[in-house]
Amino acid sequence: MSVCRRAALYLARKKGKAVLLFLIFFLVSLLLLVCFSILEGTGEAAKDLRSKIGAAFYIRPFTQMSLENGEIRQEAAPALSRQNIQEILDAAAGQIKAYNTEQYGYAKSRQLHFLPGAGGSEDSSMGQVTAVRDSALTGVFFDGEYTLLAGRPIRPEDENKILISAELAAESGLETGDTVTLTHAGFGLQDGRYIDTIPQKTRFVNAEIVGIFQCGEDSDSADAPTAAKAANHIFSDSHLLVNLGEQQEGSFEGEAAFYITDPLKLDAVLEGVRALDSIDWEHHILRENDFQYRQIAGQLQNLQDLALALIAFSSAAGLFVLLLILQLRIRGRVREAGIYLSAGISRAGILGQFSLEAGTLLLAGFLPALLLWLSGSGTLNGLLFGSLARTVPPGGGTNYLQPDLLSSVLLFAGEAGAVLLAVLTAGAGILRLKPREILTRIN
Repeated sequence: MSVCRRAALYLARKKGKAVLLFLIFFLVSLLLLVCFSILEGTGEAAKDLRSKIGAAFYIRPFTQMSLENGEIRQEAAPALSRQNIQEILDAAAGQIKAYNTEQYGYAKSRQLHFLPGAGGSEDSSMGQVTAVRDSALTGVFFDGEYTLLAGRPIRPEDENKILISAELAAESGLETGDTVTLTHAGFGLQDGRYIDTIPQKTRFVNAEIVGIFQCGEDSDSADAPTAAKAANHIFSDSHLLVNLGEQQEGSFEGEAAFYITDPLKLDAVLEGVRALDSIDWEHHILRENDFQYRQIAGQLQNLQDLALALIAFSSAAGLFVLLLILQLRIRGRVREAGIYLSAGISRAGILGQFSLEAGTLLLAGFLPALLLWLSGSGTLNGLLFGSLARTVPPGGGTNYLQPDLLSSVLLFAGEAGAVLLAVLTAGAGILRLKPREILTRIN
């Protein structure tokens, strides 16, 4: 009688024991599939998150103040040049995917009816202008504090384009596509009154409204002057303040933000940037921002640690239970083994039969566990990674827990190896005996 036939007949006779072993293989296989999928999935999600979230660093100049002869003196404001920015891009070695610059000034316009603030007058009716390279990368838009309601953001190639608030647009009866004439202005305080420090107007620019935004929910303070009200804030391209004579071409006195592709490279990029001697670091602040990635990456690492612990526990517990059950089962088959040996069946043939029985039940338990996990992995994927990255979804419709064929085959091979080891360990004690010794023990 062949090994396969003997194994099939035994499994058919011992249905209860076979079902018990099948359930053990099913549960262990399902747990290992889940744990290994989480382990691999968190690694893939981390890579995806790094590319989507990225990280940033900011360079902001600051003006030093000094006290001389009882008077406070303010040094000239430092600035980054276009050459400095190019050197920063070169030092990052291709890691910077985008950057943004900010400059600040004021503007007036007859077509813009600025919402009056504290101490408002015709002379102080103006709006603060933030000139940017890319408004989508500006902090209030990037963080979602301001929302673009109509039109489009400011782009690097723009010239004389502006964004205004929905309140200012409604007050002025303007919409996207309209053109307004802006002139330069300066904001100051004289004798307790807010004034325009540039009373003589010599610069005028026709600017197109390309977008309308909604301000954040935080309201202005009661003592905010007209120029400081959020609704009067104007965002423009980086050329507008230069054209109004308030800034110099190629000189950036505001904050510059640089966005890199991989947060793991942030420290190396910052090291290269700090080494630039052309930037006066005594008058510039360099700060980094990868908090969002670190927060999510920490949760992903916790998931990986949990998965590793569960893999170790389930593997050890499963192997122990399997070895215990096989020991009991094979010891209960001493008479059967003695008869086989007396009939001339080799020890290898008997171990082959025991291994085939266990392997058949392993396969019978592994396949439904794999099918169950294939159908249920999407739900767990949404629960885990959907809650981890609410602000930036890690992969849209990507199922990071979907097991692939190679990983499943390798896991089954590992389980099969463990089962074979358990069979050899459990059967070695009996098969070392001779047929006569086995029959004598039985008697």
